[in-house]
Amino acid sequence: MIRTLTIAALALSLAACSGDRSTAPDAAPDNAARLITANPPPAAPADTGPDANSAHDGHVRPEEYALLGQKFPRFTATMADGQTFDSSVLNRWMVIQVWGTWCSDSLKDAPYAAALATAIEQDPDLYFLSIHVPQNADKTSDQDMYGAYGSVEAYFAEKGYSYPTVIDSDASVREALKITWTPSYILMSPDGVIRGFRTDLSVAGGEPVKDFLKEAARVKGEVRKAEFGGTPLPATIGPQGAMRLTGETPFTLDAMKAAFPGHEILSDRAMAGEQSYPVFLVQTIAADGMAGRLVYVVEPDWTLGMVGSVVTRNPAVTGPDGGTVGTMKLKDLTEEARARCTMEPGPIDSLFICPDNAGSRQFIRAFGAGSDFDGRLDDASPDYRQEAVLLEMKFIPPQAGKNP
Repeated sequence: MIRTLTIAALALSLAACSGDRSTAPDAAPDNAARLITANPPPAAPADTGPDANSAHDGHVRPEEYALLGQKFPRFTATMADGQTFDSSVLNRWMVIQVWGTWCSDSLKDAPYAAALATAIEQDPDLYFLSIHVPQNADKTSDQDMYGAYGSVEAYFAEKGYSYPTVIDSDASVREALKITWTPSYILMSPDGVIRGFRTDLSVAGGEPVKDFLKEAARVKGEVRKAEFGGTPLPATIGPQGAMRLTGETPFTLDAMKAAFPGHEILSDRAMAGEQSYPVFLVQTIAADGMAGRLVYVVEPDWTLGMVGSVVTRNPAVTGPDGGTVGTMKLKDLTEEARARCTMEPGPIDSLFICPDNAGSRQFIRAFGAGSDFDGRLDDASPDYRQEAVLLEMKFIPPQAGKNP
């Protein structure tokens, strides 16, 4: 995922920053760096004139955005370093800045954009992307887009910046995004829906960067409550399942929402050797400035298109006998349960793999060397091995047509 910084201001007088207008008056400060999350109602039939169907402030900056509530457009483009960019990789909360070196307002905005990008770097739940666009489809030559610099990379080289930037070389991305003012900021949720919009931070009063981040947090909270709301069930796992995932379950987002109410569901990828595969991350909904915490990882069984397993390493998740990761030890199992454990090699050290049932293996606990161990678990004495700590719990749903 791209995390990037934008540029510092240049004392240059460049083109006005509307894609359609040749001039614009100087800006006066707004009251806050608010995000527009809903467009105003359509103009009354009696309203006439070229702007009758669009809302602008007194300085022709738009106060509406055509794509609010819609999916972020799918496009491919070239990065400044020559790599190919595909917008389908954007599956996190994103702040997307659309700007251009030809635009004086973009350059005035640069210190705020840079501070915003730096602040976002510290937030594990938010990412920043920069897209450089031309003024319009008729101004796509290097001279029109970059002036004396000739390229974004040359501009960055002079200013000492080096970070990934998407280049819209023909205004097709600008047109797909329906950008009418540069710079613009878009807030996108992990499902690809555009949730918020605003223009220049430099014309906002107060503390624009802090205010923008507060606005983004507010929108994120509202979206999450609406999509993943409801009373969260107790975080448990055992032979009977994990929360509402208790049996054969399709590996789909809708099924995950139903199985884990009150939790946010994120799509991600995990690695098996050199191959990657999709997983769902089930985490608590962020609140009070705290990021969500990972509760479960749901892995697929692609032979049937169903859930293959649910794994937790979260110490707040309770096992069938009250045991939790980090506190339960191998010696806490019954003698019968310990007899089913086998020591298997792990990537760092050996693990005790303990199924609840020797036949079905629907619930498995993994015990390993805890922080008190000095050396490897497989080198320890039998008594010392009993001090192995619970590291992971896994539920494997029964699948129709598969032998237990």
